[in-house]
Amino acid sequence: MALPTTSGLTWRAPTPDDADALVALTKRIHEAERLEFVPGPSFYRWLMGQAEFDPATDWTVAVDAEGRIVADGGAWIQVTDQGGRAFVWAETGPGHHELEPSLLQWATARAIEGLGATAAGLPRSIRVPTEEHRARHRAVIEASGLEVGRSFVTMTRPLEDLPESPPLPTGVSVVPWAAEWAEGARVANNNSFADHWGSLPVSAEQWRTAYAESEQFRPDLSFLALADGEVVAICLCEVDPESNAEKGVEEVYVERVGTVRTHRRQRIASHLLTRSMAGARESGLSAAALEVDETSHTSATEVYRRLGFEVASRNVHYLREI
Repeated sequence: MALPTTSGLTWRAPTPDDADALVALTKRIHEAERLEFVPGPSFYRWLMGQAEFDPATDWTVAVDAEGRIVADGGAWIQVTDQGGRAFVWAETGPGHHELEPSLLQWATARAIEGLGATAAGLPRSIRVPTEEHRARHRAVIEASGLEVGRSFVTMTRPLEDLPESPPLPTGVSVVPWAAEWAEGARVANNNSFADHWGSLPVSAEQWRTAYAESEQFRPDLSFLALADGEVVAICLCEVDPESNAEKGVEEVYVERVGTVRTHRRQRIASHLLTRSMAGARESGLSAAALEVDETSHTSATEVYRRLGFEVASRNVHYLREI
């Protein structure tokens, strides 16, 4: 799919040196459309370093005659022995919305090409997430033929009046994140989310770049539950100071909470989450946030409500099976 040859625009792959320019684009979009997440440059550097993601082929930006990035789009593609999926995005700054349909088509075509590596007979899907209130952007996605497949909510709560940690079941203990438990945490993660909508297992390399090499990951606020020497539940947290500065909130983001299927319904994850929130409060943070599948079969939304979280915003995930 060819990108528009608009006069004065150059299309190219981004590099880590473009992180500040990508932040500037996101802020312009945020001013016009109120984005849920406005990351700092460290987020874009992190994304460019993710395993199995190649910005040279899977990401493109439009640069105007003044050197500003005015649009960006791409496809984060994951191919496993259980299927494949791609997260696609196409964002344009004010004054350049005419680029958006073609950019989305380009990113979708790249996703389809990458998902071609999925073994025959396995499921493959494309997902385009966006905030529920972005009517203009959603109209572009819908015009491309994608339909809403699921909704996710961001839930938040202040780090005041925290609940007591529920008691742990016999034989279960808690340890802070440490490198020696990284592989066990990955295995527990894959088990915990295996029966969740659209989930695929995370490889060891992806796990390493997502956490061990992330500037935002906070091992001091992340906890693991152990039973018989194995990880049975995880609570992994991040803090993005640059994004927090934009929002004006000192917030910890609970990136991943999960319990292996053999140990569910014992409030182990709730115990870990309350430990993480207490640690965040002690470190000077004032709020917590997380995202959850609104219709998850685990009733996660209600679990978090009982811990004091409330829905702050909603994202819709458009879906195309291929």
